[in-house]
Order: sequence, then structure tokens, then C-alpha cells
Amino acid sequence: MEDYSIFKEINEDADTLNRHVLIIKTLLHEQPLGIIKISQQTGIPEHKIRYSLRILERDGIIEASREGAILTSTFLDRRDEILKYGKDVIDKIESIYNDIKNILESK
Repeated sequence: MEDYSIFKEINEDADTLNRHVLIIKTLLHEQPLGIIKISQQTGIPEHKIRYSLRILERDGIIEASREGAILTSTFLDRRDEILKYGKDVIDKIESIYNDIKNILESK
């Protein structure tokens, strides 16, 4: 399917978010983990793992340890808040989709 300009950026952001979530999921099962091990377990290239770890660390989701990345207790303690925020974002995107669907179907 062709990338349409109004959706291209959010589609790329969704891919990045999916990668972040996969890394979090991997760390929930085994931590600490380094870049190479995360890459091997997820199939994600190391340079993309490195980028995601920087973002996740900046956002307080992970922290570095001598042995590798670990999830922060703050992230784990804020589970309900994080899920609510994620749901709000999904609802906003769904509303935008419904708006454009209604516009295009009315023509």
C-alpha cells in the first residue's frame, strides 16, 4: 500500500512505538540485557535497539546497569497511568480516522 503523506509520519511513529514495546516486553521476561542480546532475541538491528534504548532511558522507562538495560521501578509502578495514556492516544487516532472516513465517504 502506498504511503499517503497525512499518515506517513504517524505510521513511522507506530513502527517505532512497536519496537519500544517489544524491547520492554523482552526486558520484562529477562533483565538486565545488553544491545546485542536484545537484538538477538527480537530480531531488531542493533542500531535501532541503541536508538530505542536512548529514548526509553530519556523517558525514565529503562536505566543502564553494568550488565545491561533494566526497567525502572517508576515505570512498573505507573502501569495504570501508562495504560490510560496509551488508550487516550488510541482513542484520538481512532477519532481522526473516523473523521477522515466520514469526509471521504460523503463525497
